[in-house]
Amino acid sequence: MEDVKPLIEIQEPEVEIQVDPFEEVEKQVTVHCSIPCPAGGGLRIWPSTYLVTEDGTKISLVHWEGISLAPEWTRVNKEQNYRFTLIFAGLPSSCKAFSLEEIIPEPGGFHVGNIKRNKTDVYKVQLS
Repeated sequence: MEDVKPLIEIQEPEVEIQVDPFEEVEKQVTVHCSIPCPAGGGLRIWPSTYLVTEDGTKISLVHWEGISLAPEWTRVNKEQNYRFTLIFAGLPSSCKAFSLEEIIPEPGGFHVGNIKRNKTDVYKVQLS
């Protein structure tokens, strides 16, 4: 006669998941930048680059793509309109317009003012 093992029934406990309807969603602002650059030139972005709201609140740069962070340089081999992307922490919901400002201790920092807020928080700017 074979060993017969008894059938065991497993009951899974009920799990209740609660979601906070007011949970904050992570927000980010993406700025696609374009800037004319001569062959042999170099570009970099300073960590002191911010989005500045109408009331003067500075929104921090959190990530960058396609460009070096100072003091390093991104070298450009041919004359071109160079493109890179900056990602910032989220803007306050009350913000209607803002500026992009590179605040640096030397000449050449850029400023793009009066950028109108949109629903996607993705922007394209031309730097000079």
